[in-house]
Amino acid sequence: MMNPAVPATTEEEILEYPPLTQAEDTFALAVIECGGNINSAYKMTFGADSPFPLARGKELLNKPQIALRIKEITDKIQDASLISLGAHLYELADIRDLAKTSGQLKVALSAERTRGEVVGLYDNFESGGKNNAAPTNIQINLVSKFDANI
Repeated sequence: MMNPAVPATTEEEILEYPPLTQAEDTFALAVIECGGNINSAYKMTFGADSPFPLARGKELLNKPQIALRIKEITDKIQDASLISLGAHLYELADIRDLAKTSGQLKVALSAERTRGEVVGLYDNFESGGKNNAAPTNIQINLVSKFDANI
């Protein structure tokens, strides 16, 4: 059921918010600099003696234009660092393959395990999954492609 208080938006409709004040923009930057710590970011922006920094910081984060500014900044930081999940996984695969061809199987195994950790594969195995059941035991048999029995 549609909420009549919230206007329906289409993909073509672009929401325009009021511009950020200097303090709001500084707060957005401080949130990133403080690693998402709203309390510290508010104090950094408005002074250490500011009353109710956490509550007031949360109020600021509820403003869509501030949330969008934080996303814009973090996207720029990620672009500037030139790292993405896909590129990271690709690089680890290259390391694995190079290590395998040079006979460094421990390095190859480590790179492959790191690839699995990056995508969260081992979190489920080590903790027993999201339902906190008993850990799953996994047996991995390393076999050479040159094994005559394959």
